[in-house]
This record gives sequence, C-alpha cells and structure tokens, in this order.
Amino acid sequence: MKIYFITPKLDFVKSGGSTSEYDLTYRTLQKLGQEVVVITTTPERNRIPHELPYTVITEAQVPLNRGQVAIQKGVYKVLRKYESDADIFHIDGQVYLYGAGLYRLLGGKIPVFAYFNRELTAWPENFSPFLGVAKVSLYKEIRQKLRIFIERYIGMPIANRIDYFTITNPYLLKAYTDFGFKADNKHAIIGDPFDYKQLMSENNVTEHSYRQRNKKEGTLTLYSSGRMAPGKGFDLLLTALSKVKHKDQLRLVIGGTGPEESKIHQLAKDLDLEQYVEFPGWVTKEQVHLYYSTIDIFIQPRWRPELISIILMEAMSFGLPIILPANGGLQWVTSSAALAFEHDNPDDLAEKIERLVSDSSLREQLSEACYVRLKDDALNYEKNIANMLQVMQTTCSAKEV
Repeated sequence: MKIYFITPKLDFVKSGGSTSEYDLTYRTLQKLGQEVVVITTTPERNRIPHELPYTVITEAQVPLNRGQVAIQKGVYKVLRKYESDADIFHIDGQVYLYGAGLYRLLGGKIPVFAYFNRELTAWPENFSPFLGVAKVSLYKEIRQKLRIFIERYIGMPIANRIDYFTITNPYLLKAYTDFGFKADNKHAIIGDPFDYKQLMSENNVTEHSYRQRNKKEGTLTLYSSGRMAPGKGFDLLLTALSKVKHKDQLRLVIGGTGPEESKIHQLAKDLDLEQYVEFPGWVTKEQVHLYYSTIDIFIQPRWRPELISIILMEAMSFGLPIILPANGGLQWVTSSAALAFEHDNPDDLAEKIERLVSDSSLREQLSEACYVRLKDDALNYEKNIANMLQVMQTTCSAKEV
C-alpha cells in the first residue's frame, strides 16, 4: 500500500517534537511493509541533515503565511495532483483538515486519514498571565470571533468528511468534538509516537539510573526548558519559586530562547531570584539530554490543557521525577508518575516543589513510575501505528468493493 503523508516541513534541527514523531511513524510503517511518500508544503523550512529511507517530495502550493483559505485551497490541489498515485492520504490534521474534507466532499477518491497533535489556530491564543496580558483591540476581537464562527459552523461540517483520524490524548479529542468534529467510530487515541527505549540506549540510561544517583542531601537542580513564548509557564515557575521557603536547597535551570526571553529574565530580577536561576539560552537536543542525566527534578509548569509534550516523554525516559499541571494532557501522559499541581496556581506549585525537594523516597517512587507508564499500551507507538495500518487496509479494501 502506498501512503502519502502531507506535512508543512521536516525540520530535524530546530523543530520541536513533531518532526521526530512523524519520522518515527513513517519508518514504522515502512517496517510494516508499506511504501511511504512524504510531501512537504513549505520546502524552505525543511532542515534534513541526513539521508531519509522514504521519498520526500516538495510542493510549494500551500503558503502558511497567506491565511486559511490559501492553505486549504493549496492542500486540496495537492490531494488532487497525487490521487492517481496514492492508496491513502495522511495529513497533519490541525493544518489541513478543511481542504482535506473538501477533497472528499467534492468526489476525491482516495481515503484521507489525519493526525491531530495541536490545537486549531482559531482557538484562543496562549498567554503568560504573570507577565501581564496585552489588551486585544475591538477589531481583532471581532475578527477572532468571526473566524471561530466560520470554522466551527462551516469548516467543521466539511472536515467531518475525513475518513479516520488519530489524536494524541482524550483532552484534545474533547476539545475538537466540542468544536464540532465528529469522532463517532472513526478515531483512535495514540499519544505521541515516541521510542523511549532508543533514547535510553543512546544515553546509557537504565531504569535504575536515577535511583543510583538520587541525592539524600545537598543542593538539588530543577530543570525546565522550551521556547520562551506565551503559554509555556516560565512566568508561573518563577513566581512559584519566589514563594518557596528554603531556596538555598535548590538551583533552577531554565533553557530556551524566544519572544518572551527578556521579560522572563526581568521577572527573575524583579523577584530577586537571580542567585537561584540559570538561563543557559538555546541548547541542542544533545545538551538537553546531558541535563537530563544530571538534574534532580523536571518541571513542566504550563502548556495548553489539551496538549501533550515530547519533552515530557523524554524526561520520563531518563526516569526524572516530574511536576506538572493537573487535569490535562500532560497528566494523562504521566498518569501517576508525576506530582500534579492546580493549573496556574503558583502557591500549589511552590508546595509541590518543596515537597519533592525534601523527600528523596518520593523522587525515587516517581522515577520508577515513569517506566511503568512508558510500558503502557496507551503509549506503545508500535501497537498504535499497527492498529492504524489495519484500519487503513480495511478502508482501502472497502473502497475497492
């Protein structure tokens, strides 16, 4: 079976987790005997430093900077162009859902599968409440509401023509279904495809590595990393740290750069935290993994409640004790392998930091729980992709009848 994937880019250098999870999906399907072709629609954003085992085609028909109409029109053209070659199309759901649905609505012959791992851009924007929220103009507010109305009541009925979709977690599924996307019996929750065993092997990590270096006394290093952009929660983390009573027992490292970098640095200064906080700036994946091998506690202070994170799964692979927000996609990933605090509550986050810093037995317990969760079928990318392939084959067989 020939499966055509359509994605904006393949950036193995500076992209987040999406490229690595897509690449793992492509390679797994190849191992299962399928022919994989990947179409990238913004080729100028590709960074492919090594040879790939699958075919990559570049198409510049889907300009991401020209608005939704241009994007959906462009992917519609791409689907039409390659429908004589493909047995299945597989799209990045949150980017191309309307154009893909239109393709099927207007008689497109090839079944379309989609994978959703992010929110729609029409949904409310991320923000950092402890840095202050900029006032939205009346004009922008009206435009946002109009866009939501159009996408929900015109776009979603079209998107519902997509044949089958996979999605990362139950919270993101609920967000889409609340917005009008019909799940019915045509979806599966698969997490983020991620090979934790390979990451452990590459970094000489075992399930006992953290326990063997778990400190009983001395200064503990807390670590958080990511793009310093609205919604990532570094403002929340610093505010919580300012409320921790015995800061002399810890050191906080915050890695990354981004549009809010200067504000985050200023907040640390304003809260008189400079002696406790280190900002190494942008770090490579290899450097991040070196941090994971030495730090004591990983904190993911905020993310959209409906999303999950590859960074989180990497931290779990190193057996790190984790603190994160409760009742969202992040907690779904870790299950019992993390301490969860009330969303956007710096006092509760400070309490969780103090608790984990003072309790080496709890840190060890959370470390061991990481591997219990990573072995769960819900996070098993090989089983999940094999199940998706089975649905693809059934769909193709039904089409031929």
